[in-house]
Amino acid sequence: MRLPATLLHILIAGQALIAGPALGQDPQIQRLGDELVNSRDMGMRRKAAQSLGRASGPQAVRLLATARRVEPKVAVRLAILRALRAIAFLRYPGYREALSAIGEAANDDFEADELIRLRATQALWEAGEKDLLDPVPMLDRQLSDRSPRFQLAAVKMLRKHGKPPVIDVLGRAAQDKTLGRSVRLKAIEALGAVALSEGGVVGREIAAANMASTKLLGIQPVMSSASVDNRHGRQIQLLAAVVEDPDNGVPLVLRAIKSIGQVKDKSAIPVLQQIVLTHPHDGIRMQAAGVLSHVMARQYE
Repeated sequence: MRLPATLLHILIAGQALIAGPALGQDPQIQRLGDELVNSRDMGMRRKAAQSLGRASGPQAVRLLATARRVEPKVAVRLAILRALRAIAFLRYPGYREALSAIGEAANDDFEADELIRLRATQALWEAGEKDLLDPVPMLDRQLSDRSPRFQLAAVKMLRKHGKPPVIDVLGRAAQDKTLGRSVRLKAIEALGAVALSEGGVVGREIAAANMASTKLLGIQPVMSSASVDNRHGRQIQLLAAVVEDPDNGVPLVLRAIKSIGQVKDKSAIPVLQQIVLTHPHDGIRMQAAGVLSHVMARQYE
């Protein structure tokens, strides 16, 4: 089967540019950009995006980012996003600019399609896992996206990231009354689960063992037990704020108490005791009493 001349040009140019100049304005890269914007054939535009991804470099990234803003077809915009992702993840020349362009595609001020925004956000989260950027500020911003489905995805990725900086972001989401109840419930659940991904009680035991070993060797410990306790204390504080807010409904409060139990930290004991003694709702007091007994028993295991 013979390829159309224009499509053949796109494929050859893309391969030739892999080893081409990384800096400056390359006319062949510009021709690919022109095809991406001007071709009436959707398949050719997708191939042009793919070839620009192979070419990499700031010029290719600029052409891809510009084309995404005016491209009417979601399939082509997804191809552009994949090209930007390839440049970023392979650390090709222009990868920093590619990350910025992906960030724009994740922003509902600049991209209307929910699937593209979701794929862009996932790409940025994966970039954070590869230490290309810090994903937490980006996921924090995504919680203000107009789509509840997208907000839930951001909470899920924050939970999976599972590092101490997500705690305050999840805490704000848990208390944000502009978010839907399902999103807030998931944020409260994730806030309790961060301790598990960070090690919880076992993590404190590992920290203690690390301190004992490094003391014998005369070197600095990797982490202190105080830093772990402080982190868990912050989680308890944020979850307690959900319980204490009289505007929060029973399902939110019950989920917050359950999450306090998940943290399994001794700083939860006075908070739970206060709930048992003073909260006006019978079911909430009973839930707090059950969690309190579980947390107290855990301290003596």
